[in-house]
Amino acid sequence: MTHSEYAPATSRRGFRLSTQDVTVAGVLGAVAIVLGYTPLGLIPLPAVNATTLHIPAIVAGILAGPVVGAFVGAIFGVISFLRHTNPAFGNPLIALGPRILIGVVAALVFSLLQPRYARSLSAAALGAFIFTILGPGAARFESAYIAGKIAPTWLNTAYHSVAVVTGPQPWLHVFAALAAAVIAYWLLAGKNAAPAAAAVAGTLTNTVGVLSLMVALGFIPAGAAFVIGATYGLTEMLLAVLITVPVYRAVSSSRERG
Repeated sequence: MTHSEYAPATSRRGFRLSTQDVTVAGVLGAVAIVLGYTPLGLIPLPAVNATTLHIPAIVAGILAGPVVGAFVGAIFGVISFLRHTNPAFGNPLIALGPRILIGVVAALVFSLLQPRYARSLSAAALGAFIFTILGPGAARFESAYIAGKIAPTWLNTAYHSVAVVTGPQPWLHVFAALAAAVIAYWLLAGKNAAPAAAAVAGTLTNTVGVLSLMVALGFIPAGAAFVIGATYGLTEMLLAVLITVPVYRAVSSSRERG
């Protein structure tokens, strides 16, 4: 391996950090702080405001390994804890736990999966996510919605309109899941596969971890968690892939030329 070639930090020295790793930690930690304290941390979309705060932790894990990924994720968690407006994030377990794991999971997925497996597993993960949201998740949401456990906000009402159609029709959520998986597999070709898989895994770690803890600790009902996952979670997953892949490719190209 020549000096100019780039290898994932997870395959180099385990928990030992190079000067390059420390630089990545400092730069991406600073990016996380900027995102946390400016409007750049939220991207307004037609249906939701999606956060970008998880993305520096994913990129840190890919470029410098799980230790640096955990450090940058912890910064995200601390900001979430200090600036929380939702009482759930006043609980340090919810605010910090899943966020520390974002970069760790992203680093491990990036390091351990060969590109061909990363491509297949990313497509399968997206398909499973769509299936859950439109199938079992929709049924769980409808039960809570009809029982009056979920407030009829515009977002909940919109999801109700979808759930009432897809829930009783297994072929619909199966078809949607397969279509999403096929499209994802087609898009994630070549060198895009591994960073995309890491971005998906890191985002799911945040979304599923936070929502599971919020449900387990009684902050929200399970039905509401599916609404959040169907909107914020999917949007943030797509944002993570769209940002992480080109950043990784640009940094890799730069290091190979150097």
